[in-house]
Amino acid sequence: MRRREFLAGAAALSAAAQTPPDFSALRADFPRAMNETYFNSAAQHPLGNHTVQAMHRYLDFLHKGPGEGREDFWETGYREVKPMFAKLIGAKPSEIVFTASTTVGENTILNGMDFGGGNIVTNDLHYTSCLANYKHRQKQGLDVRIVRHRDWRIDIKDMERAVNNKTKLIAVSWVSSVNGHREDLKALSDLAHAHGAYLFADIIQGTGAVPLDVKAMGVDFASCAMYKWLQGEHGFGFLYCREDLGGSVVKPRLFGGSLDFNYRPWIPHPKPGVPELQEKVPTGVASLECGTPSVITYAGQHASFKYIEKLGVERIQAHAQTILGRLRRELSSRGYTPITPEDAKTSILTFLCDAAKVREKIQRANQQGRSRILLAGPNSALTVGRFGTHLRFSASVFNNQQDVDKILEILA
Repeated sequence: MRRREFLAGAAALSAAAQTPPDFSALRADFPRAMNETYFNSAAQHPLGNHTVQAMHRYLDFLHKGPGEGREDFWETGYREVKPMFAKLIGAKPSEIVFTASTTVGENTILNGMDFGGGNIVTNDLHYTSCLANYKHRQKQGLDVRIVRHRDWRIDIKDMERAVNNKTKLIAVSWVSSVNGHREDLKALSDLAHAHGAYLFADIIQGTGAVPLDVKAMGVDFASCAMYKWLQGEHGFGFLYCREDLGGSVVKPRLFGGSLDFNYRPWIPHPKPGVPELQEKVPTGVASLECGTPSVITYAGQHASFKYIEKLGVERIQAHAQTILGRLRRELSSRGYTPITPEDAKTSILTFLCDAAKVREKIQRANQQGRSRILLAGPNSALTVGRFGTHLRFSASVFNNQQDVDKILEILA
């Protein structure tokens, strides 16, 4: 190939990579979005065709063994998953371990730290299960300080008043599941570090939908499951721990590794001067990982990571803002009160409402065949009545203006 031809080809590839995605064409990648009006990715993101196909390739391998269309994910993409997540949040692959869930990741940090004589500062827009965890620890004697929101946002000055030189950890949800409020992680990390403390962020409600750089933000620890904006499934997730803190500030409480045997009949010729049992124990951040992960969920996540990377998180964020911006304007004019800060720029928008009336309108539309919006169970298509008065919309790549039209028609 001539140099001119090579440069022309490279330019074409670069231009293709920079071409904005056609979000109108993405709907077909998520069949559930074509079957109903779905605005609940903050609870469970519908699985895309690509994700399900990747899971099937691995399942078929487990079921039938090697063959066309089957893939042993252990031997193919498994080692790529941690680096893909690390790239998404601006971390090093060596700072990522697999964990069972977002909350398990947070507990791994909490259980590994020494809080003797110290306190933890959090706030009431942190995830409710996490707050229950902190209340339980408070009953066991830990000094836990829960800052209250002001008009559905956290004032950094209130956090400053709660922090002192005995604070060991500030723990927050980067993006609140309640209303999409986004914490200023840089301000919080500066606050924590100025008092010799550390910052933990639950990042499940933003990662994959809002750009994040944990290094630039000064985040020390973060955890994230896969079934929301990472477009994956329940089963496992990721824990980020700054490389100099794993095994030192955060000590392992679940011990993995393996043993080598140096005695007969394990080996025919034991090595003299070598202990009979030799531990092979992971160190540093790797010491925080224990157990066999849910490989099938990571097989699906591998495909979802490729999909997210192809679209670009900034573009995903901008698309959601277009959808939610119109919902905010139109529903506000119809008497619904938004409690999501306008500057949040996340994929969640929450209103105060008469939940019983909203449910009645949606159920009537469903019965009349004018809509299909499942309201029952954890996999409902819309969150109505959370905390008694909240109507929460969460928009993803497959949502479009026709979805907004349908909501406005029903709630008119």
